[in-house]
Amino acid sequence: MAVRNTSIVSLSLCSVLLASGCASMSKEACLHADWRAIGYEDGADGQPISAASSKRTACAKKAGVTIDMAQYIMGREEGLTLYCRPSRGYTLGAGGGYYHGVCTGSSEADFLAAYEAGRRLYAMERAITTMSAEIRQAQYDLNDVEYSLVRTETALIDTNVPGVSRVNLLIELKQLLAEKHDLDETLAILTYDQTRAEGDLRNYREQIAINGPLPRPATTAVQVNY
Repeated sequence: MAVRNTSIVSLSLCSVLLASGCASMSKEACLHADWRAIGYEDGADGQPISAASSKRTACAKKAGVTIDMAQYIMGREEGLTLYCRPSRGYTLGAGGGYYHGVCTGSSEADFLAAYEAGRRLYAMERAITTMSAEIRQAQYDLNDVEYSLVRTETALIDTNVPGVSRVNLLIELKQLLAEKHDLDETLAILTYDQTRAEGDLRNYREQIAINGPLPRPATTAVQVNY
């Protein structure tokens, strides 16, 4: 890969810049920047070409330095060859990352197919996480209602409770029983949906593990004449 010709010092410099945010380059960094190495890192990270704009602005303001765009673009193209791979697309999608549309040609088609496969996995996992949160909340609400039911039933059997209060307690008991019924149904539905979603997720993970993230090409049936 052509970028290997870049000096170790300049690559180390860009690594430091990336760690602190290349967008806000210091005067010293601008003065000693290796634009090919920085372009390579941006390309390998899937950054759009507009990523150079903030660097251009910062270096012009702080050091009166102009980006060597030819070197930056050369490095960026080299970095994109590393980024625009199906494995990277899948990892990006599975992590909920955003694709900036930087790949081109056939490499983009495979990248996007893998990216969408990863996004599907991400969406399935997020859906299960949401269901789990809803189940926890519904269970919390049910526990609260059941506690109120016990308290209300205990009050009803208290002989010291006057008649008027007893009527109000009966009304409250009816409302609490209705809430409990609704929550029981909600929990049953959520639990069923979560179990089914977890099964779908397991199957999808197995499918990816066996076939990989890219769609398998259709096989053409061969007619054999005897």
